[in-house]
Amino acid sequence: MIRFLAILVLATFVFAIGPSEPACQPRPTESDARHQSGLALAPGRGSCHASIDDRLGLAYDRAYRFAEENATDLGYPWDDRGNFTLVVSAVTPRGRVLAEQWSGLGWEVPVRIRSVTRSFAELEQIKHDLIDIARMGLPGSEDIRFTTGDSEHNRVIIGVQRLTDEVAAAIVARYGMEAVAVQVDPRYGPFGLRD
Repeated sequence: MIRFLAILVLATFVFAIGPSEPACQPRPTESDARHQSGLALAPGRGSCHASIDDRLGLAYDRAYRFAEENATDLGYPWDDRGNFTLVVSAVTPRGRVLAEQWSGLGWEVPVRIRSVTRSFAELEQIKHDLIDIARMGLPGSEDIRFTTGDSEHNRVIIGVQRLTDEVAAAIVARYGMEAVAVQVDPRYGPFGLRD
């Protein structure tokens, strides 16, 4: 009976706690697969999508607002959950000075500054302009579902149910091969950007 109760308590403890999530480690953009057009194919949300610590979440929220306010000098901030670090992105020399001042405000998480080539304003404009590609009537443009920011790689993600050569070529012609990556998932919902 004692053995049974011990097993029952242990099983309850294991199932109540559950398996821990693997830590999210940075993934270099070089690890992205590439479409024949050269466009990066971003992986979907993986098993390492760890929940965010409240302190890191608060610092990220403030950094995002700060980047919005200084949209031509800063890029997307990134909440590096695997390393419990907030990464602030500077595009211009002025952006570097702003990021250094902002990071010295005494956040409860480590803050790192990186140099990037695309500003917050540029990336937000790309997100909005991708709607034009959805409306071009190209084969596969009806499968474009969303655009979102990729904070880790300071680029834009476009989500599609399927990627055609025509849509990929239109994206590369307009934005090159580094500012936008495509996430392909046939399970994305029925509503597209041209709807």
